[in-house]
Amino acid sequence: MHFGPFRKSEIDQKDLFSIASIFRHIIDFKSRFTATHSTGVAECAVLLSRYFGLTDSEIAQMEVAGYFHDLGKLAIPNSILEKPGKLTKAEFAVMKQHTYFTYTVLSTIGGLGPIAEWAAFHHEKLDGSGYPFHVAADKINIGARIMAVADIFTALTEDRPYRTGMEKKQIKDILISQTANNSLDERIVNILFENFDEISTEVKLKQEISKEVFERKFLKIKSRPYRLKSARPVDF
Repeated sequence: MHFGPFRKSEIDQKDLFSIASIFRHIIDFKSRFTATHSTGVAECAVLLSRYFGLTDSEIAQMEVAGYFHDLGKLAIPNSILEKPGKLTKAEFAVMKQHTYFTYTVLSTIGGLGPIAEWAAFHHEKLDGSGYPFHVAADKINIGARIMAVADIFTALTEDRPYRTGMEKKQIKDILISQTANNSLDERIVNILFENFDEISTEVKLKQEISKEVFERKFLKIKSRPYRLKSARPVDF
């Protein structure tokens, strides 16, 4: 059911892309350690989708799904997102909720088609051991499979509070091991490494552009000292 003042409003694909692009920055800029993540995931997903042979319309939807895939992280405290060490069991349980929040929000918006699943199922695994819904291979469509590989690849290449970005061999070892244990789709992983240099270059290029936006706009705003306009006591 879709209620609210805009329940009958419709937007075209161009407007949807613009909205998704805005949310991409809101999501990524929540933490300095994820300031370019959604940009990278979306670009990787687009390239993998193109190599896999999806239609132009599906590829455009994949880009939108990439921008939205971590929407649920807006509900996760920065103390967890930016923790320099290993998460506790309780903290990891909170972190895992972000995919559920992503699905809950996107699935209530009519007309998105498969975007909600493509975005929210990026931590599901083919053997059913993933999250948030523990669905198995027969319920994980190709878009979600592509998004899972794009998300892991992008995360592994990025600097995080607890490690620096990994090189190709480390990334390959991890992804190959995840195809061996039936977590990821082997076809998608093979496409990634068959086109690794181009994908890696394009993802980094898009992330550099996003990083420049983050540093020019967001960090500048955060560095400004906050000044009260008057000395009047605050009313509680």
